[in-house]
Amino acid sequence: MKKLKKQYVVGIDLGGTKIYAAVIDDKGNILGAGRKKTKAEQGFATTVQRMAACVHEAVDAAGVPYDAIQAVGVGSPGPLDLKKGIIINTPNLKWKDAPLKKELKKLLQKPVMVDNDGNVGVLGEYAFGAAQGAHDVVGLFVGTGIGGGVIIKGHLLHGFNENAGEIGHIIVNPDGPLCGCGNRGCLEAFASRTAIERDIRQALEQGVPSKVLEGMDNPKAIIRSKRLLEAYQAGDPAVVPAIERSAQYLGYGVASMLNIFNPQMVVLGGGVVEALGEVYVQKVRDVAVANCFPIASRDVRIVAASLKDDSAVLGAAMLAWGKGK
Repeated sequence: MKKLKKQYVVGIDLGGTKIYAAVIDDKGNILGAGRKKTKAEQGFATTVQRMAACVHEAVDAAGVPYDAIQAVGVGSPGPLDLKKGIIINTPNLKWKDAPLKKELKKLLQKPVMVDNDGNVGVLGEYAFGAAQGAHDVVGLFVGTGIGGGVIIKGHLLHGFNENAGEIGHIIVNPDGPLCGCGNRGCLEAFASRTAIERDIRQALEQGVPSKVLEGMDNPKAIIRSKRLLEAYQAGDPAVVPAIERSAQYLGYGVASMLNIFNPQMVVLGGGVVEALGEVYVQKVRDVAVANCFPIASRDVRIVAASLKDDSAVLGAAMLAWGKGK
């Protein structure tokens, strides 16, 4: 009897600053990975080519034949046209009506499935991470922006126009800072890493003493999460208030999610949460519980994502396996 050839998929996490691709088997094991900067400012076509290069890098690293790759799943910033795989508009990449599925499929010659990055992030945690065993889950992922996703009774909530879960764009203060989406006062404009950096730089312009930029080759470059953690732990007067403000507003956002969806679990992920850890999560937890109905938080766990950088690629793999429903 002929032995069946082992099959694999590729999951891709398309972020505002980086692309991460991984070859994954049907047990959720990551066998090889590829990473590149997104370079969205160079245009959509360039980024899609970089995504394809990332896939080939991951396949080479995994040591599997390319013809064993069955499909590719992508977690992309939204809003999206899920049926056509088109990025309708994404504030952090500055693209409109970008045919991601069509162009990536053309380059890779593989079936391609696309969903919102927050959706695949929470799906990864639900299938393989911190939310295993839960049936009602809300996920928030704090990075360049804030991605979100909602699972109800074991199924992703897509909504009428298939764009539910844009938690980063709930408006927490209509007089607040301008968000990349064009509105004012979105949660993302208060709590994302971009917002943290904006607040830090404003403090520096106002003369607040800080060492957060010391040793950076380019002081105008992005302040990485690891540097933020070091400065926060050192009590840096420009960094501490910015991070605590982020945690406070994220807590308000979580409180709203508790009142609206009454989930069994809230999972917090993304680069900011991964870098700052439990001290940040506890501040979010405290604010959330203090600002929702007591019944909405009873026995609810608010936890850090356990898959860290792998949440989205593993969720994207679930899409590729046809299990992202």
